[in-house]
This record gives sequence, structure tokens and C-alpha cells, in this order.
Amino acid sequence: MSAFEVVVVGAGHAGIEAALACARMGLRTACITLRRDRIGHLPCNCSIGGPAKGHLAREVDALGGQMGVTTDFALTHIRRVGTSKGPAIQTLRAHVCKTLYPSLMQAEMAAQPNLTILEGRALRAETQEGRVSGVLWIPAGSEEVQRLDARALVLTTGTFLNGLCHEGRQKTVAARSGDASVSELSEFLHELGVRLRRFKTGTTPRVALSSLDLSCTPELPSEPEAGALSFLHTHPSPRQALLPCWQTRTTEATHTLIRENLGQSAMYSGQIEGIGPRYCPSIEDKVVRFADKTSHPIFLEKEEWESESIYVQGVSTSLPAAVQLDALRTIPGLAQVEMLRPGYAVEYDMADPLQLDARLMSKLLPGLFLAGQLNGTSGYEEAAGQGIVAGINAARWARDLPPIDFPRSESFLGVMIDDLVTKGVEDPYRMLTARAEHRLHLRHDNADRRLTPLSREIGLCDEKRWTRFAHKEDAIERGLRTLRETSLSPAQNSLLIEEGWNEIKNRTPLFDLMKRPGARLTSLAALAERCGTPIALPLDAEAIQQVELAAMYDGYLQRQNRLIERTEKLESLAIPESFDFEGCPGLSYESREKLTRVRPATVGQASRVPGVRMSDIALLIGRLR
Repeated sequence: MSAFEVVVVGAGHAGIEAALACARMGLRTACITLRRDRIGHLPCNCSIGGPAKGHLAREVDALGGQMGVTTDFALTHIRRVGTSKGPAIQTLRAHVCKTLYPSLMQAEMAAQPNLTILEGRALRAETQEGRVSGVLWIPAGSEEVQRLDARALVLTTGTFLNGLCHEGRQKTVAARSGDASVSELSEFLHELGVRLRRFKTGTTPRVALSSLDLSCTPELPSEPEAGALSFLHTHPSPRQALLPCWQTRTTEATHTLIRENLGQSAMYSGQIEGIGPRYCPSIEDKVVRFADKTSHPIFLEKEEWESESIYVQGVSTSLPAAVQLDALRTIPGLAQVEMLRPGYAVEYDMADPLQLDARLMSKLLPGLFLAGQLNGTSGYEEAAGQGIVAGINAARWARDLPPIDFPRSESFLGVMIDDLVTKGVEDPYRMLTARAEHRLHLRHDNADRRLTPLSREIGLCDEKRWTRFAHKEDAIERGLRTLRETSLSPAQNSLLIEEGWNEIKNRTPLFDLMKRPGARLTSLAALAERCGTPIALPLDAEAIQQVELAAMYDGYLQRQNRLIERTEKLESLAIPESFDFEGCPGLSYESREKLTRVRPATVGQASRVPGVRMSDIALLIGRLR
């Protein structure tokens, strides 16, 4: 019997962040994985980031997580996305080498003090006095059940619980290609009272680069100037030169062939019971649901520097391999394509996140935390975000410290977790910028400013990160103070007009001039110098960006801050755990049923439960007061 404070089950993106967070906070941590060589494996695409997902990756990094750091070292391709929109939407999308990324993660896990990697199969939690006290498991190569002492258990099992892979009519009991599924943890969760459902995800065919005619496919080059994903790096440090990717599209012939073979699709033949992702549908779904479209975009992404393997982004499918190959050969650039591996769909057990609290701890068993695809999400970044939140709170639970909450108003992580535990999921959840009502405040570029102080407070921010952060904060504060304290008068209007600025009617601070359309700090500094009031600019490009955005969007940010303050008043009204919604006079029947099921912790959370009337929220506030 071994004694740990926290045990993490699973070593995918959620498990890595949970285990590293606990160990870096000083707790004796074990991570149980079926195979050490699959730590950090990328079973689907090779990308990290993208719309909204880049925000999550940046927030994980700001909390001291590993995803962004490893991405910068394993980088093969990077681009900015959302550039045609405002700063609230803009972020990065990176591709990583699918052999180097897990290799770096495995090395990081192996070198981490306080962290022990165990190969084997977890069976169930053991309890004492109604809370987690240990974990039963079987080490690899053994049949003997052993026990690990632990005060907290974090399950990050991804698609492994009763995983079933589909390729046409062929079924394989597996969590993904090359990995066996497990059943014991599903049985444990069912016995505990967890509501389990079947969800479905899928992956695309891989094809050989040498079999493509890239003259038919527009090239999308990397943008090295896009910067790094991690705040720790000014620029990424890839092992080799960055790669392009290529774009093509499906054709009418593709759609016709797919429609003719829908009966052979595992999804459309009735073999798959699980619910698939709404925002990342299979190619069969696209053809059926969007029948009016004559084509759909496809991106060809190189999975490794040295490999032939190309990921065909946009063609997730569960059709038979022969049909997949025929369909691929109807796509421009792929007429002679050779398929290295067919795509397939995966069904798996997921746990209803409505049975979790805002710290991702089970309401059924104190000390049990769930994170990642197990909670009904899809995507590496969503998993990593839940993993670090669950890890932080598991560590604090194990040490009898107060939990850490992540409000919607402070992070995309908070938006995602609140959505999961308040609204639940009907299909695999994907983070979207539209889900965040305060997204101008929750930008990619200021994730460090929002979350690094918290990371420092809980022991996840090291000296290197804190020093870099402190220098940036100091530069921003000096820049903003200079703009607010330096002003120009109408007497200088002739110089303003000569420099291309509109005249002013009163003495105006430079901060207000920065709000004008097209204003930039460098041009404003040149104007100030010509007007005889020179200013010192921050030297760091990131600090300059923060100063510009703070001035340009000052009015909008103030409006959002007022809205956040009103929201926080509702969040401060706690609902006792023992509160009897069923016995609360005046509540509508629907609100009673919904609130009893979700058990919101605050009035703010109660107001976001779907189906709850605002008149019932007003009544609830009165009752609590």
C-alpha cells in the first residue's frame, strides 16, 4: 500500500495538467495510466488553439499549466485566427509534431518532483466516513488488486470508459486506435449514482503526403510573427522550420458518393447510440444536415516533420475504409491519394456534469473530481482547462484549504465550467467565444493579467513567470499613467492637423486621443514629441498592446465592468446546501424541478439554470433574505 495525497487517473491533456498542478503545489501525487508511452498522445488532430480554444490554452498557461509551453517547443505551424474581428475574438492556432509533443510531455512528467507515474488500471475509489480515502488498482503485468491511499481522486478517462470504435459495420472494443477500453470505472460511477450517457466522437483518415497533388490546393503558410502560445516565450522555439498546410474542398461528387453509402456509415446505419458533437460534425452529418451546400472546406495538415502522414481536417467519418478512399479521391488534389489509416468513430461513457460542483468535485462523493471528455466536452483545450481546475481544487481539498472558484466574469475556464455544471450538456461541449458574455474582458492577450496573480497565490507561478509578469505590469501601468497625465491643448491644433489628427476643443489627455479610430501609441508619441510634451513608450510590444487596448476600448470595458458588478451581487447570495426548493412557497413547478436537480450554490448560478423564470429568482432572493 502506497500513500499519496492525490491520485490522478489518466494522462491525456486533462490528466497531465491535473497531475502537474498537484505536484507543483507540493502534494505527493500519483498518476495512473494504462501506458506510459501514451502520455500526452494526440489521438485526433495535431492542433492546439483556434477560436476560443486558444483562449483556453492561454488561460491554462497563465495558471502555470504545461500545454502552451510544450506547444511552443513542438510547433510545426502557427497562424493568427479571428484577425478580421475585434481583439475579443483574436487568438492563435498552432500545429504540433505528434511524436515530439507527447515525448516532451512524458519527459516533463517524469522529471516533476512529487509526481509518481504508475502503469496500470484503476478500478474504483475507496471511501471512509463518506469521502475518498484511496484507490484500488491493478499494476500493469499483474492480476493483484492493490490500494493507494489518497485524500482526493481525479478521473480524466477521456473516451476510455466502455469505448467502442466503429468503422463502417466493423466494431472494435477500444478507446481509440491502439488503446484498450476499460469498464470497471464505469461500474463504480454507476454504483455511486452518477448518470452515465453515451457520447460519440470521431477522427479523420490519414493520407500520404507524396500521393497528393498540391498544385491543386492553395497553401496556407505559417506566420512566425504570430508569437508564442505561452506567456513565458516571446517567440516559439520549434526544433525545425515551420511547415505550411493546404486547403481544398469537397465536391458534388464527394457528396453524391457519401449519400449513396449512408447505409454503410456506422452513424447512419443505427449502430452508434452515442450523441455526436454539434460543432465538429462528421462528413456524413455535413452532407445530410447542410444538403444545400455544394462543398465543405478541408485542410491538409502535416502531422510530423519527418512523417508522410497528413491529417485531413474536415473529413471525420465512420464510413467503411473503401468508401472513405473513394470519397477522398473525388477531392481536388487527392485524385491519386493513398490512405495510411481510415477514420473511425468512438462511442464512450460520459458522466452528467450537473452532478459536479463549480470546482469539478462530485456532489455524490467528496474528494472525487472529474475532468475532460468524461464530463461531456470535446477538444484538447477544454480537457486541459478542466484538468488544471480539477487538479488545483483536488490539491486544496487534500490539504483542507478553501476551494478556488473561477467566475464566468474572469475566464473562459469559468464560462466553460459554469456552463457544464449549471446547464449540463446534450452533445459534446465545445468552447465558443459567443458563450462568454464578457468576452471583451476575457481576451487571449490579457489571460496572464487575469490569472497569473491567482497562480502565484496558490503556488503554481514560479519565479521566472512572476518576474516576467511583474515587468510587463509595471510597463503597462507606467504607460497608462503617462497617457492620463499628459495632455494637449487647442493651441496645438495646427500641429495635430499637420500630423493627421482631428482638432480638439478642450485640453485633452493623450489617453482620450488614443480612443480615436486608427490611433496607435507610436504615432501618438510622435505627435506628443512634436507638440513639446514627449512621452516614454513601454519597450515591450505586449505592454504597448495592452496600453492601446485599454484606451481604445475604455468605454466598452467600463460598461462590461458595471455589468460584472451587478452579476457579482447575485453571485454573492449563497444558497445553503440544505435549502429545500421543493418546499419553497410560490416557486413554479418547473423551477422547483430544475433547481432541485442542479442544486445551484448561488442565486447567480440559479438564474442561469435553463427553464428557471426570473420571477422565481426574485422570489428566491426574497426567501433567502
